Amino acid sequence: MKSRLGIRSAYSLLSGVHRPEAIVARAADFGATSLAITDRDNLYGLHSFLDAARERRINPVIGAELRFGEGQGHEQPTGSIFAFVKDRDGFARLCEVLSRGTGGTRPDRLAALRENSRGLVLASTSPGLLAALAGKVPALYAAVTPASLHALGAAKALGLPLLALDDASLLEKEDLAAHRLLRAIALGTTVGALPEGDEGMGEGIFLPPEAFSRRLASWPEAFRAADEVAAACTFGSVFNGLVFPDYPGAAGGDPAEELRRRALAGAERRYGEVSDAILGRLEYELDIIRRKGFSAYFLVMDDIVAMASRTCGRGSGAASLVAYSLGVTNVDPIAHNLYFERFLNEARDDPPDIDVDFAWDERDDLIRRVIAAFGEERCARVANHNLFRPRSAFREAAKAYGYSEGEASAAARRVFDFSEGASSLDPPWPEIARLAGRIEGLPRGLSMHCGGLVVAPGPIDRYAPIERSAEDYPLLAWEKEGTEVAGLVKLDLLGNRSLAVIRDALANLEEEGIHMDPDLWRPAEDPETIAALAKGDSLGVFYIESPAMRRLQVKTGRGDFEHIVIHSSIIRPAANRFIGEYVRRLKGAPWRNIHPRLDGVLDETYGILCYQEDVSKTAIALAGFDESEADRLRKIIAKKADGERLAAWKERFFRGCLAKGVDETAATEAWDMMLSFDGYSFCKPHSASYAMVSFQSAWLRVHFPAAFMAAVLSNQGGYYRPQAYISEARRMGLGVLGPDLNLSRRNYYSFKNAVVIGFMSVAGLSLSAIEAIEGERLRNRPFRSLDEIVSRLDLARDDLIALVAAGAFDSLAGGLARSLQARLLLISRGGGDRADGGQKSLFADSRPGQPPPPKASPPRQTPRPPPPPIPGASRTEAELWQEFSALGYLRDRHPLSLWERDIAPIERIMARDLGAHLGRRVRLIGWPVTQKEVLTLGGLAMNFLSLEDETALYDTVLFPEAYGRYRKLLLDQQPLIVEGIVKDEDGAIGVELSRVLTLAGPTGAAGPPLSQPT
Repeated sequence: MKSRLGIRSAYSLLSGVHRPEAIVARAADFGATSLAITDRDNLYGLHSFLDAARERRINPVIGAELRFGEGQGHEQPTGSIFAFVKDRDGFARLCEVLSRGTGGTRPDRLAALRENSRGLVLASTSPGLLAALAGKVPALYAAVTPASLHALGAAKALGLPLLALDDASLLEKEDLAAHRLLRAIALGTTVGALPEGDEGMGEGIFLPPEAFSRRLASWPEAFRAADEVAAACTFGSVFNGLVFPDYPGAAGGDPAEELRRRALAGAERRYGEVSDAILGRLEYELDIIRRKGFSAYFLVMDDIVAMASRTCGRGSGAASLVAYSLGVTNVDPIAHNLYFERFLNEARDDPPDIDVDFAWDERDDLIRRVIAAFGEERCARVANHNLFRPRSAFREAAKAYGYSEGEASAAARRVFDFSEGASSLDPPWPEIARLAGRIEGLPRGLSMHCGGLVVAPGPIDRYAPIERSAEDYPLLAWEKEGTEVAGLVKLDLLGNRSLAVIRDALANLEEEGIHMDPDLWRPAEDPETIAALAKGDSLGVFYIESPAMRRLQVKTGRGDFEHIVIHSSIIRPAANRFIGEYVRRLKGAPWRNIHPRLDGVLDETYGILCYQEDVSKTAIALAGFDESEADRLRKIIAKKADGERLAAWKERFFRGCLAKGVDETAATEAWDMMLSFDGYSFCKPHSASYAMVSFQSAWLRVHFPAAFMAAVLSNQGGYYRPQAYISEARRMGLGVLGPDLNLSRRNYYSFKNAVVIGFMSVAGLSLSAIEAIEGERLRNRPFRSLDEIVSRLDLARDDLIALVAAGAFDSLAGGLARSLQARLLLISRGGGDRADGGQKSLFADSRPGQPPPPKASPPRQTPRPPPPPIPGASRTEAELWQEFSALGYLRDRHPLSLWERDIAPIERIMARDLGAHLGRRVRLIGWPVTQKEVLTLGGLAMNFLSLEDETALYDTVLFPEAYGRYRKLLLDQQPLIVEGIVKDEDGAIGVELSRVLTLAGPTGAAGPPLSQPT
């Protein structure tokens, strides 16, 4: 008996304990030639199963277990039906049946199976289900298993053949503890309180063939039937060509001709006069697109992009002149020498892949419009398969063993944040950690991919099982890799906050009478913008505002478009060891290519592999790979393939190099540089697309800084907390006004040379209150006194308290203390509460936070009086603390001022003066802005920490020894005293920290004397 049917994997969620790969390996060890993994009510693990079976040379039998629970009526049978796929029709039918829902009572599923089961083989241990299906379906078996012979009577009565099923979910008895843990997590209970008999899928063990044969030795025909079913079920690949939406609206019914017409018209808009070179490139691309059958895809993308305010087409598709002409992408691929063959070529089997970013707050509406345009029955969002990560597995295991959420989190923090190790904790924590390790990496549920959307030419549930997401979208059961393997072409419609920043800043300028013609806007050619980027002045600028990127800008002193493109790609983590060499070469140090065959290939990046396509180009130039082989190698490296597969490709590469006369030293150097592309990396068209958005952002920052910083804050976007952008606005010479009842809107906006704080920044302020304030102001007039507030606005008590704490009434209060403002407002209001909770004092436990994100809209046309005068009375310390709690920052000063008494005695230097102390040990005060933990080549953790004081932002580094000593101090937002040596790395000044203290710790003379040579 060589066929094993009816095994469940971990994709039978929160019950199965082994991934498909482990089950396939065990089947191979048992000598099985055919295997069916039949997870309950889903095909989530299908692609993992098919890959593993192919690798082990086992015939995969595709199938699923369909559950029928307790019936709503007494006539509804219970149990499971195992459905095995014979052919493509059977697969489509199984997808349709699965799409009718999961779990519980499925009378509709039963009716669907009785109506049409073509291409399926069905089996069940349930006499009731067998009776309901007998005579109604073409292939039906009564299943016998090591644990169930219930179907024997039905088989005899109904004249059904027997089928041997494993009906197993465990590989050994020791799996039961992990299985019980998963069941407890699924039911939200503890392991000890699992309902009697609730073992999820039972204790069925995948038995060795001898034991399996002994259990069912009396029914040898059941084993023969298993082999017959496996032999009939030869459908082992769900790929059947690429699945595109059709485009019935094409002129003359020919998508290729419609695409050509649009592309030529677009090229004229982009270039004015279309040269022979441009026309030739356009015709070349159009011919490949037509022959590959991708014309409809481009037309669909063109229609989608036309629905949005601003877009950024990126990925390898930005190398396409057709995409640029349509307006799907925005970087000229000819001017910037972008490699089209990385996107499409004759040998490439993959579908085109154009990722398009939209303003983050428009994306969801846009996706719903796309679904409506094509029809919901043809569309589905792509899923994410959520796995148990180490921390979540540990916490969930702890709760399943009776610990509270707080206790579980505290223990997890000790293990994962402080690296204490579970073995150092008291029992039963070591046992909990061991069981948690058993479920790490197992799937725990589905969520929705942020922007992946599939559109099919017909009902999509014939291509894949479809569910409903929590957001009520149709949801495809596979994540993006499985979707692509099935031939379903994924449209990536992604959200980008910086596009909304650009949109809102330009809208703010329009309101002030400043219009930007998009066809004439050339930010990448602006000298002032280039000069600012060369100095690293890019806080708030898309993709180039991180500390690492700003330091790279300073080190290179280059801010032109070509170098920004390089920098946004070379800064990937695995390339760190090559960045120093890049800077050295850029500054004039002599260099040569790895081999003369790469001359002209890597010249623009100073002989260093920078972009994904550089891997392919190098493999072609040095090892003689063709385009298809080179692209496969690139993918193998990018996906961090296992050592065996990577070793095979390395051997091919070195063999090819030898045949081309490339010596081993050069081949090794090239291979090492190629390996820096494992994981996260960009292709050049992608980097160029991002760089264009960077330049648009940077141009706005340079020329209209108030509108730009207001838009950054409104969209809650960027690398840093709002406090960092407020501080940067002040350093740029901008005023910061509000929040103010008359001046502020929901969003931040610019007024002359100032940023006006938006109501959105006020913690605890409801959206209804914001709308009421803006509406009343728009309908009538600005407010003139505190008395008017209560008479004209019906605000809840909590809203009034939040506005008072943020200082929104100061301009109307004539210097009245905020506590008195609150008393006056609440008394005038009547002092009572409505539906807004219990009594609350003005300064009761408010914390920084923000209401829901703003909708996509230009700033509202509210009347704008002159800015109110700053009240003469200074705010009390209590008021400042409450303002900080309400906003997350202070309106007119740095938050370090809250610790002024503690800071005053400390001898320190200011961050703006660091350059005067090179090589010296210094002490600074800093407010943490951002940090990034990385691992050294030896696997030790270190940290790059950015801080700011009242004068400047500055960067520091804690190497492993210092980081291990002080890492606990970096977990909270609090002022720090830091000590270390000032370093100059290629012009980028930072501090190598040796000591970190909190203000509550030793101060003053702690540490060596300041500013002394080391």
